[in-house]
Amino acid sequence: MIQAQARNKLNQDDRQFIVTALRRQEERDGTILQLLADADMRDAMLDHPRLFEHLLEFRQTTSISPFLYFYILVRHALREFKIDDRAVADYVATLLAEFGQGNRMHRIDRKSTKEYKYLVDLMAELLDANSEQTFYVQSHLGNYALFMTGIFPDHVYHRAKYHPPSPDFSYYEQVGSANFQHASQHRMAEKFRLADILYLLGQQFRQVRLALNHLTDSFLHLDRHAGTTDRVVRRLDNFREKRELDLE
Repeated sequence: MIQAQARNKLNQDDRQFIVTALRRQEERDGTILQLLADADMRDAMLDHPRLFEHLLEFRQTTSISPFLYFYILVRHALREFKIDDRAVADYVATLLAEFGQGNRMHRIDRKSTKEYKYLVDLMAELLDANSEQTFYVQSHLGNYALFMTGIFPDHVYHRAKYHPPSPDFSYYEQVGSANFQHASQHRMAEKFRLADILYLLGQQFRQVRLALNHLTDSFLHLDRHAGTTDRVVRRLDNFREKRELDLE
């Protein structure tokens, strides 16, 4: 299960990266490190424009954790798409950091050995799941749908166009949105303080997906196999959807 914990996973390299980006001339490192110890000040510093600019200029991003890297990018992208919620940015950043590790995206949790490659296989698990298992499966369905459509949009577009009946964006959005909303109403969501986060992701799934598409297109450049024409058409579709959501 994914939890919003990217901001709490800052390591020593992350803190030094923040210090380097935000330190003024003749200012001591210790001053900024002390401020980072306060949660409110840390959040304000993570929102500072200089930190985002420094990340784009910094070449050796492997020296910082994926949690800090994705939090900065996700927070920036979501705010551009009118979602100004740190907890949601934290959750999505944690999702990207964890799902980028091995086969984690195909497993409901880290300890599980069973893998699911298709949404229908995950949905089949709901038929015999108990109450607690239902929450984990529903959460993972939402996470998986968001990760695939947000980070690999060209793959989804290409598969839907050339390999029917592969699911298209609307199918992923329906499944992801519905399962996030169902999971948000489960007692386990309250236990893990995820109810509000999952509800917003369910309500604004497309908006979050488009923000992640923007992040992917602008900063990650992962999908290199889809045809150039298809990529252009898909980005034009994204632009149209953004206009329909009145995000321009």
